[in-house]
Amino acid sequence: MLLGMNRSSVIAVAVCAVVVFSLVLSHYDFTHAANTSVTVLSYSSYYTGNFIIVGEVQNTGSHALESVSLNIVVSASDGTQIAAGTTNAGANEFLPQQKAPFYIDLGKINSDTLSKVSTFNISVSNAPPTNYNQYQDLSLNVDFNGIVNDVYVVSGSITNTGNQTANNIKIYGTYYNSAGVVVAVGLFVLKDPLTPKTSASFTVDEFDASPHLVNKISNYALLVQTSTQIFATPSAPSTTSPSDSPQSSDISWLIFGVVGVVAIVFGVGLLVYFRKRKH
Repeated sequence: MLLGMNRSSVIAVAVCAVVVFSLVLSHYDFTHAANTSVTVLSYSSYYTGNFIIVGEVQNTGSHALESVSLNIVVSASDGTQIAAGTTNAGANEFLPQQKAPFYIDLGKINSDTLSKVSTFNISVSNAPPTNYNQYQDLSLNVDFNGIVNDVYVVSGSITNTGNQTANNIKIYGTYYNSAGVVVAVGLFVLKDPLTPKTSASFTVDEFDASPHLVNKISNYALLVQTSTQIFATPSAPSTTSPSDSPQSSDISWLIFGVVGVVAIVFGVGLLVYFRKRKH
């Protein structure tokens, strides 16, 4: 049918096809952007000679995120900037509804300047979606948690219950006060890979440990991270409901685009055919 179309008709079909596919692509981008949300749950600051801010974020969207970058600005009551910096949350392949801590050292601030601190502005600068999840078959068993030598210690074992070797294992500790606000963050790094069906011991304690800081802690949470990844295939477990599934939405719009282009081509072809019959 296209062979019988004149130049103007072919151009019209091409323009319509571009418009339809542009609509499909713009919807695809909007869907992904709308579902990549990161929320700052709580934060606090303390002084060690350097000004430290700790806190926690949550992936409140429906897509896993490759990473989360944060911009942090500290200002005085008159709006004057006192300190600023960037940091990453302690999570990669950040799953929907998962929580992760963050920590930033903003450097030395003298006591006079420190007394002027009034506002904190913490914003997400980058949180790209990813089609990968971390290897999930790592389980923690906590044997002890409590204060030892003015340090809040959480210790136990981590076990690889799956069939892949887990590499670059990190265990983040997020420490809360009685109101549920993050007051400290810690980290344990396992030096060696963890092969299937094996275990290793761990001990997490907070950065910048001090009696003043430790006495604020009333609860904690642990987050395991590894560089071992799996592709998030459709059959993989998901925390999103079917109605929120980006895959089904994207496929529907792709089908719409294809059907739309076919309909346009067919319609223009019929128009050309009847015009030729009329003449």
